[in-house]
Amino acid sequence: MQHPTVDPVLLKHAEMLNAINIADPIATVRYDLMSDALIWSDETTPSMPFELISSLRQVFNYRTHLIRGTKIGDTSVWDYYSSLFPRWIGFVPNRRTATPDLLELYQRGDVSTRWCLRGLERESETDAG
Repeated sequence: MQHPTVDPVLLKHAEMLNAINIADPIATVRYDLMSDALIWSDETTPSMPFELISSLRQVFNYRTHLIRGTKIGDTSVWDYYSSLFPRWIGFVPNRRTATPDLLELYQRGDVSTRWCLRGLERESETDAG
């Protein structure tokens, strides 16, 4: 039986994700604004459908909460996805373990995002006033 909150796009593309199972030794990690998460460059492919990348945002975000040591929602969805496409490189243990570099990268991205949003907020208040 399917978990009620499972994204059908991730279910549809589980085989594609399982095929992304070899780490690129020169993979880079970046902060992604759309998912408020850290993403490694080898976790997606150029041919990956946009709908799949969009759906992966929830997985990236959950994993980033694991890295940060913060609790978020129900772990059963994470557990389900890790059983659905367990060979996907995004589930390897070192990509969900906190390191000073990963925490700093997340913090820089988060602070930059908040700074930009405050600037946009001030700009819209000025335009409205």
